[in-house]
Amino acid sequence: MTATMTIDKAGRILLPKRIREKLNLRKGAKLTAEIIGDKIQLEEEAPAVKVVRKGGLRVIVGWEGFDAVKAIQEMRDEREAQLLAPFKKACAT
Repeated sequence: MTATMTIDKAGRILLPKRIREKLNLRKGAKLTAEIIGDKIQLEEEAPAVKVVRKGGLRVIVGWEGFDAVKAIQEMRDEREAQLLAPFKKACAT
């Protein structure tokens, strides 16, 4: 996925909504920027999580904003699109 963004006079850029949604970035998300060669790479900082024991099981807590069901469905949808792409091209011709 690519997008063109413009730097405003204060030096800010706005990440397009579809990119924020794809990466599950929410208000307050912290990103780190790294220069690699002549490119800028942005990465979300790892959320603060801790593991606690509940009923003898280890459970991850403290990871706000992550929707596992949505993430799994998006991965399934992407994989299905990849698998069906050759057939859609064949039917179009």
